[in-house]
Amino acid sequence: MTETRTLERGDDWAATLCLVPHGADREREGRVLAARLLGEDARARDLVLRGVHPDLIELVPPPGKERIGIDQVRDVIRRGQFSPVQGKRKVCLVSRAETLTTEAENALLKVLEEPTRDLVFLLLAVHPADVLPTILSRSRVVRLPSRSSRELLERLSRAGYGEEESRYLLAAARREEEVAPFVTRREAVLQLREKAGEEARSADAAALARMATGPQAIERYEAVLALVARLVEGETALCVIAARVLAQSSREEVLRFLEDLLYRSFELVLAALSPSYEALDPHVTALGRKVDQEHVLDLAAAIGKARQAVEAYTPAEAVLLSLFIRAGGMKRG
Repeated sequence: MTETRTLERGDDWAATLCLVPHGADREREGRVLAARLLGEDARARDLVLRGVHPDLIELVPPPGKERIGIDQVRDVIRRGQFSPVQGKRKVCLVSRAETLTTEAENALLKVLEEPTRDLVFLLLAVHPADVLPTILSRSRVVRLPSRSSRELLERLSRAGYGEEESRYLLAAARREEEVAPFVTRREAVLQLREKAGEEARSADAAALARMATGPQAIERYEAVLALVARLVEGETALCVIAARVLAQSSREEVLRFLEDLLYRSFELVLAALSPSYEALDPHVTALGRKVDQEHVLDLAAAIGKARQAVEAYTPAEAVLLSLFIRAGGMKRG
């Protein structure tokens, strides 16, 4: 996905949505990112990191409240009408975008549709679904790697991999152990991706389901993406057969499959809604242009519910069949 250095490019964006790992220190991460936009020098960056820069507006729930209300957003808009004190812009940092009320999000949307001069918004969230689709579509999207991901990227770079290969491997792998073999032995990752993608797109339903829960990270990634694509294209027989084969896996494997499916669906959300999104796989971009935006968001929510159902020991085949049928409704009419 887009690297954090893109914050320093494209000043015409009124908002940037940063997708952060679970458990991240949102306030610290947000201020570090804001410092990229406001830090004209070391002193300015220090002021941002301490939260006292005059051009930094931090939007958080008021004391005793859990949500950010519309009046707070309106106040930010009012303050944004004044010229910056030190730099060339003001930055409104929303370190927990999911705490915006619906009314506050709608007020923010109006600003993004008609941006206030010299005011930019920096939103932090774990998933794209944490903000309105219309806000997502008007934002530049950046994914922040976790500390372990940054370390793996550095190791892959030292092993001779390019940026595209490294980012793809991290997206495909579930654990650090799956990346380690690529560090010790240089592989033609993009060729492996294309080969696995061709196999997944031509495999029968049973073979595709087995690939989607297999031990090979690249094959698994491409199989899950191909599964979604073929369901969207109306391959209804795939629903029954794939659900049956996947249900024969262990409960843990089904849960891991649903997690992979959730991340692929979020990539489709970004490909469908955000013109700034840089897909890891060209087939993600192509599929994102085919799907209905509302349906793919509904699918992401349905995957989350499916995980809860499987965790509650609901029969996996019934859960998966229902989910796959819903995926088949994503194509534009």
